[in-house]
Amino acid sequence: MKRTVPLLITGLSGLVLVVSSFIPAFQNAGEEVAIWFDILAAIAFVLGGGNLLKLHLQHISDREEGWGYSGVTLVFFVATLLFGLIKLGSPPEASVEAFGESFVPYPLASLPEFRVPGAIPPRADGALVPKSVRLQLREEAGNVVFQGWMQKAQRDDLAGYQDLQEWKCLVEKLYALARPPEQLRGKLRYDPDQRVLAFTGFMTPENRQALLSILPASEETTLLVDRLSALATKPTASPVVNVPPGFQIPPTASQFISLRENVLEIRGPMTVPQREEIVGPWSNAPVARPLPPAARQQLLTELSQSGPITENQQTAFTAYFDAVWNAEQLITAVNLAGVQDPKEKTACELLSELQAGVPEPELTTPAPPPVTLNDAQKAAIKAYTASTTQTEAELLASLTAASPLTAAQTEAVTTFFKELPTLADQRRGLCFRLLETGPLTTAQINFLLDPARQQFAWRHSVGELFVAAHQVKYPWSGDYTAQGTPFWWLYEYLFQPLLTTTFAVLAFYVASAAFRAFRAKNLEAILLLGTAFLILLGRTSAGPLLTSWLPPSLAFLKMDNLMVYIMSIFNTAGNRAIMIGIALGTVSTSLRVLLGVDRSYLGSGKD
Repeated sequence: MKRTVPLLITGLSGLVLVVSSFIPAFQNAGEEVAIWFDILAAIAFVLGGGNLLKLHLQHISDREEGWGYSGVTLVFFVATLLFGLIKLGSPPEASVEAFGESFVPYPLASLPEFRVPGAIPPRADGALVPKSVRLQLREEAGNVVFQGWMQKAQRDDLAGYQDLQEWKCLVEKLYALARPPEQLRGKLRYDPDQRVLAFTGFMTPENRQALLSILPASEETTLLVDRLSALATKPTASPVVNVPPGFQIPPTASQFISLRENVLEIRGPMTVPQREEIVGPWSNAPVARPLPPAARQQLLTELSQSGPITENQQTAFTAYFDAVWNAEQLITAVNLAGVQDPKEKTACELLSELQAGVPEPELTTPAPPPVTLNDAQKAAIKAYTASTTQTEAELLASLTAASPLTAAQTEAVTTFFKELPTLADQRRGLCFRLLETGPLTTAQINFLLDPARQQFAWRHSVGELFVAAHQVKYPWSGDYTAQGTPFWWLYEYLFQPLLTTTFAVLAFYVASAAFRAFRAKNLEAILLLGTAFLILLGRTSAGPLLTSWLPPSLAFLKMDNLMVYIMSIFNTAGNRAIMIGIALGTVSTSLRVLLGVDRSYLGSGKD
């Protein structure tokens, strides 16, 4: 019985997994069985590891022959196990670290409650409310209650729970209530899964007072808010290099960011948008812009002073700058931004129209007439592209002076220039383009790449401050196999070379066996040796070199292509056939044991 029950469990589990692969209705059952399989596999690995320790410790204790190998195996087994379990040296997982935020634990029950009259309608399929709001949402005394502040993602999840307009309107009302004060919006949130209060960026004294005003007054709350404020105002400084000449900190950010003697300091954690602003708009780096003919000739002359420029390189130079953006692209972007889409009506507006007797209300309101650039504004953009000294701010001022721009058009101008490569990036791209068509001298390469090198050094130093100011939330969230960890070093520089050496030694025995089989002079032996020869030769540099003379029309006969074809077609088919045969053999053998036709290889309980 003790042999039959495990086989029966294994057989039934395998049957469920096979059925779930072909029948969608059994997919959940297959996932449950797979989870239990992982649990049993983990137990088996633990027992196997314990047995390994026992055997090697016994060899070492008895000083049996080869006990030194047991000692080496035991040491590295324990080291790998410890490094993998404690994730020594593993960086935290970036996707869960919430960069730019400060965390403090805070009980969910202490958050403010927001109520809207109504009820949570049940779903016809019995599905529960979305997981993102399940801990914060409840129904109480004829009201739908939300504990804490609702995020936009939670609002969207909750609105998608039901298609009824009454429900969507209720969600809109609840979202309008369950929001932080205006000065804390976009900065304050609560994570119900981790039970933490999160604040983004730098916390001003006004933010602290506003946070205290919306939380229950208690000594514990004050201590937690003070702790959060200390984290959100903690100073971090880091030296920076190659500060751009035009770098300027806006007055709105001078309260938490400062630059003194090439040392950049920030109070509180740095958010990703702040990092992008520091290396982008705040740096005021010149953007890549169309070069007039005179400016092109001047740049080409400067390049020629450091070395010769071939005719092909001059052609590539002209084509490179011809592909740069032009005035028409900016005009089109601004005009498109002036065309506003129809505004969608809220669920409450649609509900009121339905209740008023409108059978099929319009889902959107009519769009306002489009706002396009006039001739004077178009001329201002063309004048900007023809100039090499006018700034983006001056262009925006001239556009506004000619005719008012909408907020969307102003944003379109800003976004257009923000997405353009910098002048340093343009010069770097020019360097690579010229190198594709001919050689450049070291002086020419340095002339083109030096701005990009300085820009990279500046951005890298800002990135170091970003990392230094970050507050690690989940230190064990990283992958234990991440590059640079002790576990990775053991695998990459110890286990992998040993494994490679083992297979290299075995290759001689395989080749010898294949040659002996070839001497049998049958078709199978010829195919075996020929295929092995192609694969072994194709994996070395000699294989592609020997067949490099083949023309493109016969490229499929090149050694490396033949190797890929054999491995992806014949080898894959053979492996699948072998696995199918193993599976069928395992099933048939297990059934014979379960039905009592054969005895298990483990023997019976009386053996």
